Amino acid sequence: MAATGGAAVTPSLVRRLPEPVYRALGALCPSPWPYAIVAFHRIADWGDELSYPPTAFDALCRYWRDHYELLTLDCLLARLAQGDVSDHPCLTVTFDDGYADNAEVAAGILDRYGIPATFFVTTGAIGTTQCFPWDAGLSETPRMMSWNQVRGLHAAGFRIGSHTVHHVRMSATAPAVLEAELSASRQRLEAELGEAVYDFAYPFGGITDCGLEGRTAVQRAGYRCCCSCHGGLVAATDSPFHLNRVSVSPRYHPTPQAWARAYARLRWQASSAAAHW
Repeated sequence: MAATGGAAVTPSLVRRLPEPVYRALGALCPSPWPYAIVAFHRIADWGDELSYPPTAFDALCRYWRDHYELLTLDCLLARLAQGDVSDHPCLTVTFDDGYADNAEVAAGILDRYGIPATFFVTTGAIGTTQCFPWDAGLSETPRMMSWNQVRGLHAAGFRIGSHTVHHVRMSATAPAVLEAELSASRQRLEAELGEAVYDFAYPFGGITDCGLEGRTAVQRAGYRCCCSCHGGLVAATDSPFHLNRVSVSPRYHPTPQAWARAYARLRWQASSAAAHW
């Protein structure tokens, strides 16, 4: 852990610092800048943890454009394959599930700021009125994208990845069923998009949901990476089948300043962990 004035700079201290100070502290970390992959679900004013308000999303995208190098998932994976380290903050944007507001709201904001993104879609829910269990308590059922919208995102230059067919919890799914979920999702996407699909994100991306058996199944199914969703940054030495993502929360990251503080904490934690190896 680096120090200033002889005192250790801890994550709890970083949390209380004003933005110009904690941004300047990045240069004091003894390790290179790790990569950040962020995950969203809905861009909407539903008021729950999975819904990030459009106005706040616009402000956050503008901040990222001005302070980060925005990488496609392709570019990030290429850098990891080379073990490339970065001397500045880099960020990759992703979305999970396949909600209609991804195409109707998020895509326009991303395009305004020139930000690439990958949309991981649950193929069995696309074009349906399906209600995920976690949507049941909302005042209305959020709509899912149509296949025309998925194809439209792809045609606009965004990347599309797999999120299984039925959003199964991989750690609780029988191997044969899991194999079918992974292969059928990929086949449907490739049929709809007319090109190969190689990227995958875990449904239920918690630590216990992203075990060795799941990663091995993803590799066997022919994917080139899998993304979790339980926090943490990505080091240049990390496996593409063990990619951390940060779920961007309207509670914990409601403003660019709150995001910057959270990112600073994550970087200090990554730096501290690397120093112990």
